[in-house]
Amino acid sequence: MERTSLQIAVGFSALVLFASGITGVTLGVELLHGRNGGLVDSYFRFLAAMMAAMGVMFALTIPHIERHSERMSTLSFLIFVGGLAHLYTFTMRPTPTLGTLFMLFMELVFIPLLWIAQRHVAHKAVGVR
Repeated sequence: MERTSLQIAVGFSALVLFASGITGVTLGVELLHGRNGGLVDSYFRFLAAMMAAMGVMFALTIPHIERHSERMSTLSFLIFVGGLAHLYTFTMRPTPTLGTLFMLFMELVFIPLLWIAQRHVAHKAVGVR
């Protein structure tokens, strides 16, 4: 049951990352109601594509989630560090949007919990063999 719950949670994370990333790639900074300024828009689309790629990488862990500790650790670390950057933004713009609060929750709470759960499932799988 733990393994299945973890797979569902990772699937949810993969979907959020992929959908957010593809939306960012498609809409660019217009997604944020910003102005379409060449360099900023290009950089935003690059980062959005990276987010979509992380979603794909999360999705690829689902079938054999107990075997992908290194991938889960790497992705979780990258997303957590990004969450710290989002949190730093509050020192400059202390009024977050609902979307920002959702992303902060995903990056700083949900993803670390997924990482812990994956480690637990992987540890149990080694004990079963």
